[in-house]
Amino acid sequence: MTTWIWVARWLKKPGNEEQVREAARNIRKHWEEVALDQALDPAKNVTLAEGAKEIRVGISEEMDIEFREEPGEWRFY
Repeated sequence: MTTWIWVARWLKKPGNEEQVREAARNIRKHWEEVALDQALDPAKNVTLAEGAKEIRVGISEEMDIEFREEPGEWRFY
C-alpha cells in the first residue's frame, strides 16, 4: 500500500471546480515529469485524489524520501 505525501490541495467551491481541476492537473503533470527525471514511475509515485470538498495532488513516500535525501530543502513546512 502506498503512503501519499500531499503536496497541493484545493478547496472546491461553487463555480470554481473546473479551475481547481485544471490547476490540479497542471501540478500533477509537473510532479509526473519530476518523477521521470528521478527515474521513478509516475503512475506509482504521483496521484490525484478528488473528494466532495477538495482535490489533492500527492507524491509517494518513496519519492518524498528521495527528495529529502538530496541536498537542499524542497518543502516549505
